Amino acid sequence: MSAKWFPKACRLKWLLFSACCGIAASGLAAYYVLRYPTPSYYGEQFILDEWAPIMFIQFKPITLIFILLFLFYASLIQHFQGRIASLSSDVRRFLMIISFLVATASLYELFFNFTLWGALMATTGVANPDILVNKFPNPQTAVSIVYASKIVLLIFATSLYSIYFLRRIDET
Repeated sequence: MSAKWFPKACRLKWLLFSACCGIAASGLAAYYVLRYPTPSYYGEQFILDEWAPIMFIQFKPITLIFILLFLFYASLIQHFQGRIASLSSDVRRFLMIISFLVATASLYELFFNFTLWGALMATTGVANPDILVNKFPNPQTAVSIVYASKIVLLIFATSLYSIYFLRRIDET
């Protein structure tokens, strides 16, 4: 195996893994959109089911979609590492600033969601967080707090990974 071929094969593995994760996440999302075509609020179709593949481990479809989308993103930028590294340091610095801005905004939204989640559970006496929704600012576009929290956490995680990735490139 020549040294020239190996990096290309590694990049191809990252791309293949990314494609598999992206297709799986898209397929899972499409399945649940088709399975529950008329949700009462945004994200409801992704939190209605509960999977328990192993005793004491339970998760919702949105959790698996979260994992698959994070792996899709992380492996995709890993595939493009050479191209990203070849960008000017100013462009990479700008990307890092944008990633930090997205991380900060999504961290705020995470705090907001979890504060709202706790407040609604305390004031309504609801023990099941899956039925809690955020009706602000428009009651016609209510959003599941569980769904919204996982989506915002995905945005936060990908922006943190972007910062880590760009920093790692700058250190080499």
